[in-house]
Amino acid sequence: MSDEYNDELQGYLWHENDSVIKRKGSFTIEGTKYYGAIVESKNNLGESKYEFMMSLGLIHLNGEKLDPKSPDMGGKVTHNGKQYKLGCWAKTGKESGTPYTSIGFLPLDDSEKPPQTKGWNSEKATSEKAPF
Repeated sequence: MSDEYNDELQGYLWHENDSVIKRKGSFTIEGTKYYGAIVESKNNLGESKYEFMMSLGLIHLNGEKLDPKSPDMGGKVTHNGKQYKLGCWAKTGKESGTPYTSIGFLPLDDSEKPPQTKGWNSEKATSEKAPF
C-alpha cells in the first residue's frame, strides 16, 4: 500500500469571485435529458475563458444538522450512469484561514436511495448557511 494521499471519491471546492453563468439550460444526447451551463471566468492573464459545465444532480442545504459531522449540503448525483450520495462540508484552512468546501461521494446501488436526513429542504436551510 502506498503512502500517497488517495483522493478518490473526495475533493474540495474553492471560492470563485470572477465566474459568471452566461447561459443555463437543458439538452438531450442519445435520448437522455441533461442540464448544463456556460460559465465565463478569467485565466491567469485576466483573459476571458468559457467552460461548459454539466449538472450531476440537485443538492440541498441541511438546515437541522443532527450531528456536527453531518454534511452542510448534499444530495444524490449521477456521474457516468452511476449514482452517488454527495456530501459538502464548510471548512476553513488551518494555516491560511481560507474558507473552502470539502466534498465526498458515497457510491449507491442502483436500487438504493440516499438516506433521508432530517432538515434537508427545511425552512431553516437558507443561502446564508450554504458551505461557500
